[in-house]
Amino acid sequence: MRDEAERIRAAAAGDRDAFDQLVRAKRERVVRTAYQITGNLEDALDVAQGVFLKLWQGLDRYDPARTFDTWVYRITVNAAIDSLRSKGPKGMMHALPDEAAEILPAPEKRTADERLDLGSLQAAFRRLAATLAPKQRAAFVLREIEGRTTSDVARILDVTESTVRNHLLQARRILRRGLERDYPELIQGFGDSEDRDDRGGGS
Repeated sequence: MRDEAERIRAAAAGDRDAFDQLVRAKRERVVRTAYQITGNLEDALDVAQGVFLKLWQGLDRYDPARTFDTWVYRITVNAAIDSLRSKGPKGMMHALPDEAAEILPAPEKRTADERLDLGSLQAAFRRLAATLAPKQRAAFVLREIEGRTTSDVARILDVTESTVRNHLLQARRILRRGLERDYPELIQGFGDSEDRDDRGGGS
């Protein structure tokens, strides 16, 4: 069975079967990330379709010295932000429909010593994220929900690590105010002044 690097090379050379294997491997992550940013499953599926079209058209320009997942995340985040901005203010983010479970299986919960349960965070985030600027939302999704390191997020967003930390600081402050108002039971331990340590998420 071909590894990912071999599939990328084959797909870049026009092997559609190899590309389909890449799509199957990345689709869940792409749709989930796009959904967390756009707040709408239909928009997320549209974003994913565009992302994979762009990948198919641009694989011959992919630099294997770069991490493939980071490249995919960058395309996904940029497309999701463009979609979000094109829609204007959304208000409350849409809840996932029941049939989305097969497309977006819930990510594994983090360890017990995490300050905020990931499932609870996601539920609150879906309600409050409309108050975040697109780059703040993207940084928060990548760092806190997708579990990418700060350096990964900086590469994906094509900004400095200090800019990522600033986005995260502002996002946490905005979300904290929303949590205090709407979800007081979740507020204990929700930090707003420090970047969380970079456990996991790098690839």
